[in-house]
Amino acid sequence: MLDVQREELPQAYLLIPSCAATSTTDNVVLARALHRASRADKPAVVIDLSLLDMLSNDAIDLLLAYSFVLRAQSRQLILCHTPQASRHRFQCLDPDSQPLLVASVLDAMQEIEFESSRKS
Repeated sequence: MLDVQREELPQAYLLIPSCAATSTTDNVVLARALHRASRADKPAVVIDLSLLDMLSNDAIDLLLAYSFVLRAQSRQLILCHTPQASRHRFQCLDPDSQPLLVASVLDAMQEIEFESSRKS
């Protein structure tokens, strides 16, 4: 069963899933966490995937959908420590459809700061 830790940071809403999202129930838990995060008044939603070995196709599709929603709101979905197979699937998409992939949460925070200073 998927467990998602949630943390509100000054510039982002951080989600840390701690089990492979492989079942329908797991995807519902992930969808609820993403929905809550997307409603927060933060410029980005950061998902640390370091505790996962893989993502199901449904979980990837869900992440892509929320990436689209957040981009439409001039916000970002940033994925950290993305499993290799999933990273390949994200990178095969056109740049406008990809969530931002970074190595760590620290890199995500630096990207958010850079983006915010660029918009100012």
